[in-house]
Amino acid sequence: MTNQQAGWYPDPAGNPTKLRYWNGLQWTDDFTDVPQQANQGAGYGNPGYAQPAGGQAYYPPAQVVDNGNDATLRLIAFIFCIVSTVTTCWLIIPLAWMIPMTVHCWGIYKGTKPNTTAFGVCTLLFVTIVGGILLLISKKDA
Repeated sequence: MTNQQAGWYPDPAGNPTKLRYWNGLQWTDDFTDVPQQANQGAGYGNPGYAQPAGGQAYYPPAQVVDNGNDATLRLIAFIFCIVSTVTTCWLIIPLAWMIPMTVHCWGIYKGTKPNTTAFGVCTLLFVTIVGGILLLISKKDA
């Protein structure tokens, strides 16, 4: 479905009674029932959902499109975590949570750890305000 226009298409999971919405980049979580054949009879030249071109539709795996902005936000968040950890290292006790959270932030930047709202809030509260805000405004992975 490369460069396919947004619209309603047969459910890629194989449910013949449902249509799923393709937003032009990925499948959304929006479903609707397939209209009955009687509603598509004479007088209905254009059905209420987009028709796939050329018989069988191609369904790509759902992918997150990253235009580079999120990677930049996540890298800056990691840098702020490092700076906060180094500036508070003389307190010793905060290092018990700041070092593991900074390592997790590196994993978020590299794509090996999920970016969640909960981790963004914890980073904001326990490590660095700016880094936490940057994690909260970047795309969530799950």
